[in-house]
Amino acid sequence: MMATTRGDADDDEDFADEGEGPSVEGGDDDGGEGGGTTIDDDGFTLKFLISPSAAGSVIGKGGATINEFQALTGTRIQLSRNREVFPGTNDRVVILSGDVKAILQVLHLIMTKLVADGEGVDRSGQPQVALVVPNSACGCVIGKGGSKIRSFVEDSGADIKLSNQDRMLPGCNDRTLTITGSIDGVLRGVALVATTLCEDASYSTLIHRQSTYSVHSPLAAGGAPGGGDYGRRGRGGMKGDETSILVTIPDSLIGAVLGRGGRTIAEIQVASGCRIKVSDRDDFFEGTRNRKVIITGSAEGVQMANYLLTQKLSTITTQMAYSGSAPL
Repeated sequence: MMATTRGDADDDEDFADEGEGPSVEGGDDDGGEGGGTTIDDDGFTLKFLISPSAAGSVIGKGGATINEFQALTGTRIQLSRNREVFPGTNDRVVILSGDVKAILQVLHLIMTKLVADGEGVDRSGQPQVALVVPNSACGCVIGKGGSKIRSFVEDSGADIKLSNQDRMLPGCNDRTLTITGSIDGVLRGVALVATTLCEDASYSTLIHRQSTYSVHSPLAAGGAPGGGDYGRRGRGGMKGDETSILVTIPDSLIGAVLGRGGRTIAEIQVASGCRIKVSDRDDFFEGTRNRKVIITGSAEGVQMANYLLTQKLSTITTQMAYSGSAPL
């Protein structure tokens, strides 16, 4: 059930929906100002990514735009909350539900609005959409030897690229399929992909599987990391758009940072979009018994990962101070 519109699009808590998966934003239960439009929740579901600035264009003031698009097409439109983004990006997730034809209609409305607002384009100004596809369903889109995806490119005239499986972050089971070209070309590409996914028996189950979306810390919005310094930090270097820093953490605390089976460090990697490498046992920072932790990723992601590590260590040491126990 969709929630009722409350306030402006900038309100992080607008349009909250309590269903499975991420918290989402959407329009009114009645489908918008038009009212009476039936939204088909039992049809097809398509997910794509949208930048924070573009999300405001789609929602509109007080949800006016998103409600209008729902009323016109009968498609259910939901957005992940402002702080919940696709792992390794700053992008929110848009979920479209309805029959395929209606989804293509609403996607056309969304893309046209975004392009008019200077959003939803690549660096060269071409319209672009990044679909979210479960990794297990990507085979049907690729086809044998890549034959299927090549046919989509030829048919649509759009550029279609599937993110590398090896670049998937721990805990994330989805890949992105980026389609770039004219609006008509992009929509044709989406139609071909959607039709193929409809034929995949596993897709409808996988796309509704609870997803892990990272929740931005205050640092991502320009805040500063809190807590103390738990070791020395220094810039390791930069490569392309990536940067890396070295953080040192006392050996006695490294187990709590890693978590059971590496779960804690994996969650920080998903939340920040960074790669985190911890030095081996007895491989300490010179002159200390601190383990070396190298964080690599975008500048913002590295900051976030460092902040999350600092917060985790702060929590551990606080618990130890109160209980006098070993790290959890």
